[in-house]
Amino acid sequence: MTVTIQATDLRRRVREVLNRVQEDGEPVVVRTYDTPQAVLIPYEDFQAYQAWQARRRDRDAWLAELQAIAREVSARAGLADDEAAALVREARRESRTS
Repeated sequence: MTVTIQATDLRRRVREVLNRVQEDGEPVVVRTYDTPQAVLIPYEDFQAYQAWQARRRDRDAWLAELQAIAREVSARAGLADDEAAALVREARRESRTS
């Protein structure tokens, strides 16, 4: 269950609120004038969120790379047979040297 607290109440009860977040694992939404400003969550949840964000960035970069490769392949699909064969030979040469 998500708890909501006004920022002024948080100032008065900070230790109690932090204990609740840490011990119960409950997020606490901090509001000012009924507008949500922040959420207090256990530190382990924050670390898990950061790891998830990093995995998502890696996945997005990987997908962008795949899309670029797909565009390149599509662009080269109209190559003549001799041009395609030359590209294959070049790729084989490069793969042998690396």
